[in-house]
Amino acid sequence: MIERRQFLAAAAAIAMLPKSAIAAPTKPVIGVQLYMARDLLAKDFEGTLAAIAATGLHHVEFAGFYDRDAATIRKALADNGLIAIGAHAVRADMDDAEIARLIEQCAGIGMGYVVAPVPLVPAYRALVGKSDNVFRDAIAALTRDDFLRTADRFNHIGGRVKAAGMRFAYHTHGLDFLRFDGRYAFDDMIDRCDPGLVDFELDIGNTIAAGVDPLPYLERLGGRAALAHLKDWRGPIEPAVDRIPPTAPIGEGIVDFKAMVRAMTAADVRYAFIEEEETPADRVIAAIGSAYRHLGRL
Repeated sequence: MIERRQFLAAAAAIAMLPKSAIAAPTKPVIGVQLYMARDLLAKDFEGTLAAIAATGLHHVEFAGFYDRDAATIRKALADNGLIAIGAHAVRADMDDAEIARLIEQCAGIGMGYVVAPVPLVPAYRALVGKSDNVFRDAIAALTRDDFLRTADRFNHIGGRVKAAGMRFAYHTHGLDFLRFDGRYAFDDMIDRCDPGLVDFELDIGNTIAAGVDPLPYLERLGGRAALAHLKDWRGPIEPAVDRIPPTAPIGEGIVDFKAMVRAMTAADVRYAFIEEEETPADRVIAAIGSAYRHLGRL
């Protein structure tokens, strides 16, 4: 017979095990990044949320609040059975007052995450009106120090978000895979950002478009890759850090989503958001529904 002290010792040991050692990993919850429905939301905010809910999807990530306060957004979500997981809301170049206002907005809506969608890109504003391709030229001007300064700023923002009861995350783009001295900028970001303050939202489509395999990064990040974005591309693609290939409906392009779902599950990605950026407005709702059904079958 097991003595009481042996039972208690065993229970304590089990409690100290990582979640993955005592329970099967859970697939990420599939949601949608509302940027892909931006034109629809701008014309009919409440109606678009209702149409998204009708697809069967329940989790959303914002990218802009369409001049609505937290209470209005919270009610629109509740009316349609939707849950806002987070928002692309802050940038590293914002001052602390603006960041505080947006953190308060996200908290008022009831989100768990506040996300920064881009790093510092110092040359961007200076190039407006002076370049035929401002985005490309601003990326070309980025330095390793720009990414290190971004990471330091994100640690500061992450502390403020944590104090408000949420988590902060950084969303990746192809530009995060610029190389400096043979090393990706994203590697510097991972090392420089405090794990206690900064999570990552790995954009799997953007990573592939940059010519980088996202699977080793999912494995390396582990629980730090709390969020992910899902895109598909028409192939073949020419890898680039400053542009994306033509969009394909999820499941109809080159991305192996079965492998991605397995890797996200193993990495404890909690939420993965559909984001087909170039889908025409009149096809967005159907595209969300199709992608959601496809990913649900994997």
